[in-house]
Amino acid sequence: MILTVSLFVLNATLCQSGTIAFITGESPFDYQLACLDLGSGEVRTPGRGLSDSAPQWSPDGSRVAYQSRIEGGYSVCVYSVDTETTEILPHTYAWNYEPAWSPDSRKIAYCSEVGDTPLRSLAVYDLESQREELWGGGHEGLLSPAWLPSTDMLKALDPDDQLAADSLGLFALKEEAEKNGALLAIGVAGMPPKLSTEISIVTRDQVIPLLSLLTGQSTRYVRYAVTPDFKGRQIAYECNEGGDREIFMIGRRGIANLSNHPAADWNPKWSPDNNWITFESFRNGYSGIYLIQATTAGVTAIAGAKEYQCWSPSWSPDGKWIVYVSNESGMPQLYASSFDGITQKQLTHEKYGALNPVWRPAPQKSKD
Repeated sequence: MILTVSLFVLNATLCQSGTIAFITGESPFDYQLACLDLGSGEVRTPGRGLSDSAPQWSPDGSRVAYQSRIEGGYSVCVYSVDTETTEILPHTYAWNYEPAWSPDSRKIAYCSEVGDTPLRSLAVYDLESQREELWGGGHEGLLSPAWLPSTDMLKALDPDDQLAADSLGLFALKEEAEKNGALLAIGVAGMPPKLSTEISIVTRDQVIPLLSLLTGQSTRYVRYAVTPDFKGRQIAYECNEGGDREIFMIGRRGIANLSNHPAADWNPKWSPDNNWITFESFRNGYSGIYLIQATTAGVTAIAGAKEYQCWSPSWSPDGKWIVYVSNESGMPQLYASSFDGITQKQLTHEKYGALNPVWRPAPQKSKD
């Protein structure tokens, strides 16, 4: 394990403790997982240094899953903070991407290239049984998995016609979701130039198109950002069906365009209290970080200027701070902004830059 020290130590007004996982350069050509301790300013680099990317904290805050280049492909790796060890998951197929933790921190979903086409399937690895299995009946064309924190969202899908519900497979889907959980994913259909995408609900045996079910429309273009709120009752997603990338929300009252702006808006992320969504936008002529209120759709600018770009936001567990990437100092580095955008601090001074920050969740209380 390599140990370096960040040139910037956060002052007490920002945060006295906590950890941010991110990706930093081991060289100009290879990137590795790193963890910034906000109390001491230390940066640990436990990653493999082989094109590591896509870090994701487990909900209990004990481990970080990320993808890393392995001989002849990519594998999902799991770094344990307590033991400071890394496990490379044993995959059936060589190319595996985009790890996503289950709400109980026991399973990891990811995309896996199964067939001879670039279309990917979803696989789930159970860390307790050490078993990998394909979900969605092995359906190809699934990207960007995200676990539903609960099955509350599925309760809003009950059509009045029970025969229609049965024909759509909703009864079986809900039963399976209650037993083993459910995933959201981007479903891909067709090939360019007639490619279409859809938000899909995925269980072990089923794939059901969510937007088509709610709207009756068979095709919508959805970008790679589908994030359920922490209670699983609302879904924020990015869509450019009309040629303009916008942030939409699915809730009990249907589908709403939250951002509704002629500039591109993308990459929504829910706040821990489910009241706010961070997103990226070009609405001021440059890439900046913005906040949108989920109920009123009011928008607030957080970070960004004409002279530099800001991207890749992630919330602190208490919802008071947002970490993001900016090239304000030249090389991409991590910065933190207060919720109101008034206070901003540079967090890292890494030689080859810092990318993909993810704030460690608050430790979960024991249920005993």
